[in-house]
Amino acid sequence: MIKILPGRAAVALLYMSGVISLSALPGRTVAKWGFTRFQLDLLHIPLFTGLALVTLWAVVASRWTRALLVFVALAAFAAGDEILQLWVPGREASFGDFARDALGVGIGIVIWEAARPLALSLRREWER
Repeated sequence: MIKILPGRAAVALLYMSGVISLSALPGRTVAKWGFTRFQLDLLHIPLFTGLALVTLWAVVASRWTRALLVFVALAAFAAGDEILQLWVPGREASFGDFARDALGVGIGIVIWEAARPLALSLRREWER
């Protein structure tokens, strides 16, 4: 059984809206930030790691179901985000950016699973 917690899902949707907003900025605007191309490319990883963590927080399901669902959904979102950039002046769709987005999602899932024992331990302590 898969359950989406509405309040937490709203946070994930707000995060996704922020990602879309960043992607919709014209290349001229992004260039003014002073980041190198390499730095902008690397920023995809933590951006999507955070998105994965927030999305995992919103989904209640078995461990593997949740991980697979979140990975597939966010990979599809990342693909759509790259396609969006085809229509943004000064921006381009890139398979490399998509791959870095997917890597970020994977890292988020690994962090979530690595922190799981600690979270369960803390929950048991709070319930005493």
